[in-house]
Amino acid sequence: MNADFMTGLATSLALIIAIGSQNAYVLRQGIRREHVAALVLFCSASDALLILAGIGGAGVVLRDNATLMAVA
Repeated sequence: MNADFMTGLATSLALIIAIGSQNAYVLRQGIRREHVAALVLFCSASDALLILAGIGGAGVVLRDNATLMAVA
């Protein structure tokens, strides 16, 4: 596979796997068996959207700033 794809995949998994308040809530709901599929779908979609927004925003900032682009 493409090295960039694997780096992005590993980064995304690291963000999702870390136990934070959202993941603790999903785990709690899973244990209680309440709205599991809808909750997982919503949380996964919102995480993906936030990751894409971060990637898009970082690209714009780097593209528009020569100094940051050189450092990156």
